Amino acid sequence: MTVQRFYIYGYYGSKNAGDEAFRLAFKKLLPSQAELLFIRPSELAGNTDLSDRIHTDVSTGTSKLIVGGGAIIGEPYFWAHLPANTPYHIISADIGSQENLITTYRASLNPLQRSWIRSEKDSEQLDQLTNNSKDILYLPDIVFCLSCNSKRQAAITGMNRQERNIELLQAMQSHCENSQPESQLRNKNMAIFLSDHYYDYRTIHSSCILDGIERAAADTIHLRQLRQSLDEITAYYNLYFFSLSFWYNSIDFFVGYRMAKASNHAPLYNLVSHYIAPATIIELMPYFDAAISTKFHGLILPMTANVPVLNLGTSKKNKDLCQQMGILSLPPEQLNVNSFLAALKQVESLEYATSLAETRRLATESILTAFAEPGLWSH
Repeated sequence: MTVQRFYIYGYYGSKNAGDEAFRLAFKKLLPSQAELLFIRPSELAGNTDLSDRIHTDVSTGTSKLIVGGGAIIGEPYFWAHLPANTPYHIISADIGSQENLITTYRASLNPLQRSWIRSEKDSEQLDQLTNNSKDILYLPDIVFCLSCNSKRQAAITGMNRQERNIELLQAMQSHCENSQPESQLRNKNMAIFLSDHYYDYRTIHSSCILDGIERAAADTIHLRQLRQSLDEITAYYNLYFFSLSFWYNSIDFFVGYRMAKASNHAPLYNLVSHYIAPATIIELMPYFDAAISTKFHGLILPMTANVPVLNLGTSKKNKDLCQQMGILSLPPEQLNVNSFLAALKQVESLEYATSLAETRRLATESILTAFAEPGLWSH
């Protein structure tokens, strides 16, 4: 029977550009005639009617349930509301909390169907946890399959630098709290994706307060080193600070404001002050020469336009992605002006850009091939 409906369970509708990029990717990859219903945990919490309807639709073969994407496997609030005993597929997700997966939610892997995990290490671990009884495969994050319109990208690439940089500045002015004067534009453009997921010691339980204080101090030092590094390159780069998350528990542009407040070059910090949809970000990426990110999808979105990236993030998902895709990383404890400039020199090299472009091409090819399998969703 041909599947008419997909329930896609994830953190959609929360002004997170990475999650919303999954929405775009699923619309591109899943059958065009199918109905896609994106469900978030809060919609299933306490809504037994919806949960029962999903279970019935999937059990009768008229629908499929997809869990993904994101670092959500075993994440307590998310996993607790998965419709019970309902067959599901995991697509483009990884293990958010190994402890929770192995203990509380291990039994919920029983209904798991063919799944594509975006972390190679996690696909192997899931395979072991299910005793090799499930069809669990590694597949790069499906956001890699997105890209800017090819004609638009070619037109931007063909511009002279001054024309391109002016056009980008004008396009970004409506998104930025402040933007530099056109007369002060530099030669190159850098996209910057920073995360505000630092630990405030005032919100941590008293038993962990010393750890929280140490973490807060480390974050302060890290931001100072990063601000000094970025100040150093304002003579060459126009800096655009994007905010990929803009909800109650994550407002990324706050980090850029903290850095600008301490910088003598603040007028050259182009700070995006609101959420921008991923489709818009992808269309802007061809204007950029390089990108740096502490965000997971802040690494992938530039690569959709073959913009070379540098990872500054420390999350498990960032580390896995960088190892799999050959992305250069600079750990916080090694960050200073000299190490940053050395890393940036590598990012600017033709060899690195060529390598990432090929890696991204192969990732896209593998994603499209996987979803093009005849009869993939008909059984």
